[in-house]
Amino acid sequence: MGSTATTTRASSEVSAVATTGIYCRPQCSARPHPKNVSQYVSPVAAEAAGYRSCLRCRPDRHLRSTSVDAVPEAVATALGLISDGFLDRFDEAALADRVGYSTRQLRRLFEQHVGATPAFVGRSRRAHFARRLLDESNLSMPAIARAAGFGSVRQMNRIVESIFAFPPSELRRKRRAGDVLVADGGLRLRLPFVEPLDRAAARAHIAPRVTAGVESVADGIYRRTLEVCGNPGVIEVNLSDDRDDAAFLELTAHLSTFDSIIDDVARIRSMFGLDDDVRAAEEHLLADPVIAPLVRRQRGLRVVGGWDRFETAVRVIVGQQVSVVGATTITGRIAECYGRPLPGPVLGLNRLFPRPDELLDLEPAGLGMPTARSATVAALAAAVVEGSVDLYGPSAEVRAQLLAVRGIGPWTADVIAMRATRDADVIPCGDLGIRHAIAHAAGGRDEPPSEAECADLAAAWSPYRSLAAQHLWASLRTVTAEETS
Repeated sequence: MGSTATTTRASSEVSAVATTGIYCRPQCSARPHPKNVSQYVSPVAAEAAGYRSCLRCRPDRHLRSTSVDAVPEAVATALGLISDGFLDRFDEAALADRVGYSTRQLRRLFEQHVGATPAFVGRSRRAHFARRLLDESNLSMPAIARAAGFGSVRQMNRIVESIFAFPPSELRRKRRAGDVLVADGGLRLRLPFVEPLDRAAARAHIAPRVTAGVESVADGIYRRTLEVCGNPGVIEVNLSDDRDDAAFLELTAHLSTFDSIIDDVARIRSMFGLDDDVRAAEEHLLADPVIAPLVRRQRGLRVVGGWDRFETAVRVIVGQQVSVVGATTITGRIAECYGRPLPGPVLGLNRLFPRPDELLDLEPAGLGMPTARSATVAALAAAVVEGSVDLYGPSAEVRAQLLAVRGIGPWTADVIAMRATRDADVIPCGDLGIRHAIAHAAGGRDEPPSEAECADLAAAWSPYRSLAAQHLWASLRTVTAEETS
């Protein structure tokens, strides 16, 4: 189902000025002579060419360093792995092997489509996150180094200075008073995105689906449990409408350690689609007469995923042919029976969602789910543990692996691709709710289109079929039994 090119990240083209050695956002007030200006697809490409971030317009604060418009699927998969911290644990050769390429081939593709090697992208990712912590927190240098995934303060100093032309200590002295977020019992950070973002729609999607004890939504705040370095804690994301004028979400982490929190921030960004190129997607979909009215009605809608790919896949399987309420109840029972409890409740939450190895012996008794469905969850858990299902692999491969698991059909695989593996170009035409929404959007047809007709119509929405599916579901007055993911 995955396409050869994936368009999932916000456009971040920057202008680099040869005479100053800096790169800027398009909105920067500086006006260099055009002959001295070169365009780069993203900040990381400009950095790889030797330019540093402008201290006036601060592209490092407003644009993601690895944002690109469209890349081949192998590059998109590799970028996703880098975002999840793969290169903090392994090298370029392991990354290339993971996506089915030689190291040389992957480096060539990255230099062609991203403007930098995978290793440089990984270093830039850590440096940019460290820069945000230098600006927004009062964490010590050793704590920032650990939080950003560096092996030592010395390594952080070297890489940050190579990217920003100043050592971390100097960058902290240059921060503005308004940059610092005062934390009361936690670490606060801004998560920027390219507008628009429909916060209300994100809340409306998540609220009826939260797993009791693991997640909650109250007063516009999403909360969930997580584990960092063996220590449990809770993170909060402010989705309230009183921040509608801000081009960022605010995260607060209540953790005993912030080591490697860079990876947890990446999970939140992925969950809420903060790196999706929603402007380009909406522009494309507005050209289609069927989907355009739905897009105009709800600008800024995004495909909301889940915190963890396995957890999200379990939720989708549990939701086969049951209501949202029913799926949520069963998922909560699974967490209660198999999830590890926290030492004590934190902000009303009391347990972690079970890992794959903790669901190998899942039994339907007391869960209220069919035996066959519990067997499918256990089979997926076993496949993930043994490696026959790699939820972080290329989309087409993941889909084939999922379909090989007994009890997972095309609808389930498609929705897992949307919600868990973040494929931007998939639409589950087996979903009756989507087909009814198409019939209504197409002028009130008496009968919904067939799956084949749905696929033919949706071809015009590529490469943004996942967002089109989200708009179709959102257009329904009530959530159908099929749309429980």
